[in-house]
Amino acid sequence: MVNANNPSHVKLIIAGVFVTLFGVYIKQVIDHSFVVDVLGWAVTFIGAAISIIGVMRILKD
Repeated sequence: MVNANNPSHVKLIIAGVFVTLFGVYIKQVIDHSFVVDVLGWAVTFIGAAISIIGVMRILKD
């Protein structure tokens, strides 16, 4: 548990949250079309995956 408070883990989680929020922003603000919705969902899931990876790195340490 020595590395659990490593700032790189927190930065990765915060970056994932911002990517997720950007994906939600794409879905909600930009004009609705199939392509934009799919892009927004993809960015949202990528951001969530980044955040989950950060949490798993903390749990692994």
